[in-house]
Amino acid sequence: MSDIANNTDNVPAWVEAKLFENVLKENVENFKEIKEFKAYAGLAPGENYSTIMTRIEILIELEDSSTDTKFFMLKTEHESKLYKELVEGMDCFGQEPKVYEQLIPAFEKLYHNVGQHIKFGAKYYKLPTAKGHLLLEDLCRRGFKNANRLDCLDMKHAKMTLKKLAQWHAASAVHKENIGSYGEIYKTATYHDIGRKGMSVFFEGMIKYLLKCLHLYDNPELYKEKVEKLLNIIMDEIFKAVKIDENDFNVLNHADLWTNNIMFQYSPDGELMDTYFVDYAFPKYGSPAQDLLYFIISSLQVDIKIKQFDHLIQYYHENLVENLQLLKYTKKVPSLKDIHIMLHKYGIWGFATAVGVMAVALVDSSEMSTFDNFLGETNDGDTFKLLMFTNKRYHKHMNAVLPWLLNRGALDF
Repeated sequence: MSDIANNTDNVPAWVEAKLFENVLKENVENFKEIKEFKAYAGLAPGENYSTIMTRIEILIELEDSSTDTKFFMLKTEHESKLYKELVEGMDCFGQEPKVYEQLIPAFEKLYHNVGQHIKFGAKYYKLPTAKGHLLLEDLCRRGFKNANRLDCLDMKHAKMTLKKLAQWHAASAVHKENIGSYGEIYKTATYHDIGRKGMSVFFEGMIKYLLKCLHLYDNPELYKEKVEKLLNIIMDEIFKAVKIDENDFNVLNHADLWTNNIMFQYSPDGELMDTYFVDYAFPKYGSPAQDLLYFIISSLQVDIKIKQFDHLIQYYHENLVENLQLLKYTKKVPSLKDIHIMLHKYGIWGFATAVGVMAVALVDSSEMSTFDNFLGETNDGDTFKLLMFTNKRYHKHMNAVLPWLLNRGALDF
């Protein structure tokens, strides 16, 4: 077995075989009993900070005495004291099951009704426990895998993601017309007083480290004053950006769309076939500019994220229009110009992504890649955050992104 399959350190103590019996009875024909149960780390250190991912491997016996192995991915919350402090009062596992139970089937049905077979996620299961969790099929068994976040996405993978994003956004806009309004949870997501505490710790901490390391980047004098100002107003600007303007074209954003939350399906001969998004923990209703800037800045290769930005937006828009028309959207379809205006209007997402998730995406995995080091104020945390902002990979990306943000006026607040 690989090292990751031997790592059981973070497997929650409450995870045990009998919890899975009902899931197996309901989903496996002629299921008799569990013969062997394994639970181990689903991801390497540094591949997920906000939750714990556990791979479940169950050897089962069927009524005819034959055996089979079933695999699942289980998502649970961190047990660390810091995590509990930062998310106190937030229902971190209340929303995602509803996305899988209600929204994804509704969006898929919209396409089914017009003769299109489009899927937006893994199969979802429910465990009989009050513990916060999300249980999904293990998509790796169907040829899905994450791209290497350090290498970032090439044009082919970027376009497949933007195509699926356009399908999701289109369905979400049509669904909103069908139901009248998304609930308050989708309008605010994590952007409330309780969520602001954790976000402030994250963004203000990251900007402080960017300022510490700014002298290492090209032409730091062009950015220093603007970044210092952003340190003090970043949360105010983000909270302005999440206010819903009903005059805009609005969608249900995934709101955390970066490399590790995108899985690509390949055929046995390596052909790219499909993509699913994962981690629908806090979808946010509002401008598609949020998802577009977040995804492109965080996850694309350095030689295309800026040089091909306008082309990628045009490609997204083309697919958005096609799907809105397919689903018979009755309101005004946004023009390409409308999308670009929104990208400027909500430009704070560019800087917030570059100083936030892009730094996370481009740092090497190590045993230091833990939630507490990521957000805590300790010596190890200091060393880890310096690694993020001093590594050459991040430098290369920031030397492309910062001038672009500057020239768009996206650092002026």
